[in-house]
Amino acid sequence: MILVLNEWIFHDLLGENGLDAYAETEQFVRNLFQSDDWIVMPPEQRWKSKAYQLMTSPSSILRPVSQMFHRLLRDSNRCIIPNPGDNPKAPSGEYDWAPEEDVYLIEAFVATKADLLVTTDETLFDKIVEHGRFACRLREEFLSTYGTGG
Repeated sequence: MILVLNEWIFHDLLGENGLDAYAETEQFVRNLFQSDDWIVMPPEQRWKSKAYQLMTSPSSILRPVSQMFHRLLRDSNRCIIPNPGDNPKAPSGEYDWAPEEDVYLIEAFVATKADLLVTTDETLFDKIVEHGRFACRLREEFLSTYGTGG
């Protein structure tokens, strides 16, 4: 499975969403690392900046999961980095239905032929479900079954 994740993963791992969110996401990264699934690194500066912030965190508690996540991102057999030039430009207005700040996720999804976009953004989720062309799940639902075969 090819996964596109929005920025919740960084907020969770950096402890911004509480201890429970941190623990769930840490377990997700461990499960992802052990799986055959792929992750997409969107060519979006704020996504990459948050990944870098995670990688350079001085927290010794965070270091093992941060290193595991970054090994995934550097592994060309596990991470897809879409090149904006490789994906034909969507026709003007193609993604007008989506929140403007999230279009980069949809473009990454399309460019990589991803299987699933995982988000915490309920507005984005509702728009994707309403649009009906892309598979999307909310973080809570996805994490409750990821790695369990469900």
